[in-house]
Amino acid sequence: MKIQALGHSCFILEMENTSGEPVRILADPWLDDHVVGDVGGRFPRVRADWSRLGPVDAVWISHAHTDHLCPYSLITLKGELPAGTALFLPISMAYLEDVFREYLPDWPIHFMAQEEAIEWKGLQMQAFFNLAPEASNEDDCMILLVSNGREAILSEADALLPNEDPEIRELVAQVLGQAGPEQRVFLTTRNELEASMASVDATNQDERMEAVAQQRQQLAHHAESQMSANGSENCAWTTPGTVRLIIGQGIGLPHEIPDPWNKVMFPLTLEDRARLEQETADREGMPVTVSAVQAGEELTIRRGQIAIRDRIEGLEVLDAEEERRFDGNLDLVAQFPVAPLREGQRDTEAQHAAILQSLQERYLPYLIGQRQPPVEHRLSASHGEIRVRIRYGDSSQWTPRDYVANFQQLQFQEVESDGVPTEEYWGNDLDDYFQGTADDFTTFCRTFPGGVHHQFWDCLGMPFLNNDLVTRKIRHHFEQAQAGKSAADFVLPLWGISSD
Repeated sequence: MKIQALGHSCFILEMENTSGEPVRILADPWLDDHVVGDVGGRFPRVRADWSRLGPVDAVWISHAHTDHLCPYSLITLKGELPAGTALFLPISMAYLEDVFREYLPDWPIHFMAQEEAIEWKGLQMQAFFNLAPEASNEDDCMILLVSNGREAILSEADALLPNEDPEIRELVAQVLGQAGPEQRVFLTTRNELEASMASVDATNQDERMEAVAQQRQQLAHHAESQMSANGSENCAWTTPGTVRLIIGQGIGLPHEIPDPWNKVMFPLTLEDRARLEQETADREGMPVTVSAVQAGEELTIRRGQIAIRDRIEGLEVLDAEEERRFDGNLDLVAQFPVAPLREGQRDTEAQHAAILQSLQERYLPYLIGQRQPPVEHRLSASHGEIRVRIRYGDSSQWTPRDYVANFQQLQFQEVESDGVPTEEYWGNDLDDYFQGTADDFTTFCRTFPGGVHHQFWDCLGMPFLNNDLVTRKIRHHFEQAQAGKSAADFVLPLWGISSD
């Protein structure tokens, strides 16, 4: 099989089917220079010449985050790929079917149900959800398994199986071993977001280096937990013929923002992770090959080894890896504005009604059901109440209004703004979220106005609680893309940069 890495989580799988014919699947095609969710920039930026890259038989989208489901990239691809290109989607995204049929009418849609194997073009395809017990904003992500009866590839995407659990390791080994008796590829996406944010959030150089050192320790611990035997009798790494590939880490600041910010955003690399995992596997005597894969690389896998590592014909990579090499000597401090994403006075009573409804119907069920920690412990830890403060207005003029839930009344009610809020937001930002022009990552270019945590904002990113918000967001960006707009038209104004 061949893997062509197009940057971030995007890749093309080429696998021979049972008749010996090559079938090509394009996965998670975010190919734009900007990402609307993280209001960031793609690194590296690429330019694809589809007349040289070769045919694409199908597109697979693992989940609804916009660095995987990018309406701007999909509208571009609609003009490049032939009518009849198959679109494979997780069943968890079935609520978006009408949107896809409207904007990609010539692409037949196949929904992948949990563990239901389908035969397609001489390949067997199967998808399943993560088994981690914790709720996350990527619960809709499905893991894809593709096989031709001899070899198999498992694309983890952002699902990130809890391989530290021996039972999970043995289950993965069983599934992969049955699907690919001759050779297996375990493809995982990692972006080291925690390390990047720890570096950016540092208030001085010493704090940054301390944070990076802590992240390195955590990375080493995680590599150990992912790759060591850990009590399991069988795992994917113990059988010869398995290759573990690591892709991802493609989001930085927009390239329009001058250096040197990217020099402090990537303190840990894919190569760091691959090296640590390989060292662990070697120490444990496991015959697995672990390798990072960079944008523009084409890997040919034969007999369970990387036989050829070459450049992709038809893909121009605009940014060199050394342009974001971490420099610990840079004493940069982020000073993001404490202001709404979009300024301007709005209808505060309409905002109040929508926010209060969302607190009752989304946030309260989320708090009660999440149990991390249980709501009774959360209330007790904050003097018996959860107080959410909303700033109505903008940075030029605003009025606070508080909403409290407590043991006496486990419903949010407006109260006097005389306490200490546990969470604080701009009404404009929440209004944008409800309208589909913001999401849980959009505030990466802002500082929240207050609060010790921001669980309400995180709650709004949970896909199964907020299908309607995801639909509005995806539809909005399809509309913009169809009208000839780019992701830059959305992202750059939020950084105070003109997209012209």
